[in-house]
Amino acid sequence: MSRPKHPVSRVDQAAAGIAFRILGEQVNRELRTRMRQLPMRLRGSGLAATYAFILSKADPRGDRLAQAYHRLAAHVAEQIADRQLLSGTSRKTTPHEFLRALSEADVHDYARVSVEVEILAVWLSRLAEALCEETEENGSTGEGGERGRDS
Repeated sequence: MSRPKHPVSRVDQAAAGIAFRILGEQVNRELRTRMRQLPMRLRGSGLAATYAFILSKADPRGDRLAQAYHRLAAHVAEQIADRQLLSGTSRKTTPHEFLRALSEADVHDYARVSVEVEILAVWLSRLAEALCEETEENGSTGEGGERGRDS
């Protein structure tokens, strides 16, 4: 049997690719810190509250962190709509419309979408740590934990 040329990716592989597109190739300490907090924010506050927080911080013309939040909000809405995991969404759903659909979702859809977003959040946390451009060697200071600490 021959393997297909374009094998179907696993959910975590797709999330890793999306996380890389959201973060870019370089991550500063502030962005790393915020992305490391994302999985716990989801678990503690829930998806709707966390997504509302992301939207409040998103700005396509802002600093690196605000731009990353903007890309995160857009990618989440797009991916969930593309996979048809949440009724009331389509490819053209804006992040604000996604939040509205999320607030109206039944318990099963909400749980399914929450799992998908949590997988992405874990990858964002991992990649932000791996891509962080500032190290103690170059004398940079800033908030966040020590490099290599598990979160």
